[in-house]
Amino acid sequence: MALPDSAYCEQDVQKFVKDIAEILFSEEFNALRHELENHYFNANIENAFIAAFQDALFAILAQEDKIFIYPKGYEK
Repeated sequence: MALPDSAYCEQDVQKFVKDIAEILFSEEFNALRHELENHYFNANIENAFIAAFQDALFAILAQEDKIFIYPKGYEK
C-alpha cells in the first residue's frame, strides 16, 4: 500500500484507511499479533508489543500485496 501523498486523491486515502481497518479487525491479524507478542516478550525484545503489532501489520499487508514502493519519478 503506497503511503498517501499530495498526488493521491481523497478516494485513494479512503481506500488506504479502509484496507488498514479491515486488517486490524481481522482474526488473522490478531492471531499473528498475539503469537508475535508472546515470542518477542519471551525473547526480551524491547517494545515487544509495538514490534509485534508493526510486524504483524507489515506481514499481512505484504501477504495481500498491498505494499507498493515506487521509485521517485515513477508514475503508477
